[in-house]
Amino acid sequence: MSPPVKSYACTNPLLAEYVFACFQPEDSQKQQIRERALREKLPNIHVGAMDGLHLEILLRSSGAKKVVEIGSLAGYSGLCIARALPPDGHLYTFEFYEKNSEMCLETFRQNNLSEKVTVIQGPALENLQRIENLGPFDAIFIDADKANYPEYLNWAEKNLRIGGTLLADNTFAWGLVLQSEFDTDSQRKDAEGVDALNRKLAHSPRWRATLLPTGEGLTMAVKIS
Repeated sequence: MSPPVKSYACTNPLLAEYVFACFQPEDSQKQQIRERALREKLPNIHVGAMDGLHLEILLRSSGAKKVVEIGSLAGYSGLCIARALPPDGHLYTFEFYEKNSEMCLETFRQNNLSEKVTVIQGPALENLQRIENLGPFDAIFIDADKANYPEYLNWAEKNLRIGGTLLADNTFAWGLVLQSEFDTDSQRKDAEGVDALNRKLAHSPRWRATLLPTGEGLTMAVKIS
């Protein structure tokens, strides 16, 4: 008798309601970040509430101490990461926009995490070299411009320790990875960037990877050589 076919992702929206009610992933500190960002008219592109909890739990389970985040926004995901770190842990987070960086700094100040987090403002591809001497790192979370995902992966391959964890958000690319035609050049670049990251992680002998079926897709990989 053939085993039952099990779905890859949740197919019943009521199950999402159950999970939110059970785990209550968003506390008042996280809500305040969303509210401040809304008042300051930042884009509403923070990680989802459950995705933030996933980040914390995955990094706690890996025992990560030195973590790099590419794409800070207002510090929501950074707060989740910082909570996972031990007392001697540190997060280096990169944010392109000055206004976002200032809000991010305020988030960490309000949550008494300033000493555990370094915020670096400007293009990540130009600034990542500033921390290379502090590596290798235990974990890297990629959540910035999708077109450059392959470049961030190249950096991670050189600067993540063997056994370290790589996480990349939005790796369904909002369904764009399924398309061959696009409305804009930006969409095409985003899709190609995300697809290139997924395929390299899936087939490279240096990584063991999977794609977790969150709402937007969360690629997770461990560096094995």
